[in-house]
Amino acid sequence: MNIRAFEEAKRTFNMHSIEKDAMRVIELRNEFSTYFTYEKIASMDIDEYVVGLQSRDSFCYKLERTLYELGSISGQPSNKFGVWYSPTKNQYCFQPRFGDNYKDAFETLRRFLLDLLRAGEKEDYVAIERNPINSLVKGKILAVYYPDKYMNVYATAHLDHYLETFGLASSRLLKCNVIYKRAALVKFKNEDKDMKDWSNYVFSI
Repeated sequence: MNIRAFEEAKRTFNMHSIEKDAMRVIELRNEFSTYFTYEKIASMDIDEYVVGLQSRDSFCYKLERTLYELGSISGQPSNKFGVWYSPTKNQYCFQPRFGDNYKDAFETLRRFLLDLLRAGEKEDYVAIERNPINSLVKGKILAVYYPDKYMNVYATAHLDHYLETFGLASSRLLKCNVIYKRAALVKFKNEDKDMKDWSNYVFSI
């Protein structure tokens, strides 16, 4: 996209329509983060976390489905959550990197969730990158809990596309972890005279 086309796109952007849609999304996001506080996550049991059971109120169900409009993470199976329930196997399943059994895996994963929230608040990109939670899941959690700091685009291919579009795609940045790519895009938005007051949600649309 050249400069003239970019300026025209900003000029014709229907902000009023987007903001009306955003109100509902923001309400859902606030409901989620108000319920699943740091303290709640620290004490929640496995059934309050996993997908695969009948509940639509679990952390993972709401993150993936209820908050779908804050960016899709549905391109990967349920194992992206580290621990999940399999209706076909009628049992809890887990990623071995989190533990030797589903109970230990959940306890470990819960600690990593809390670590992620702390790192996200401080914008500690090194700690975020090292956190072993799935990249898509990490990205969405950060965008939900800290919407002013992190944009709700998660897939590498999509981020690379936006970097290319805005002329930010240096060879060095393209090799970086997605957390740095999102940070570069947010910085670009915040330094643009027309977009600096846009929310990261609006910018991501």
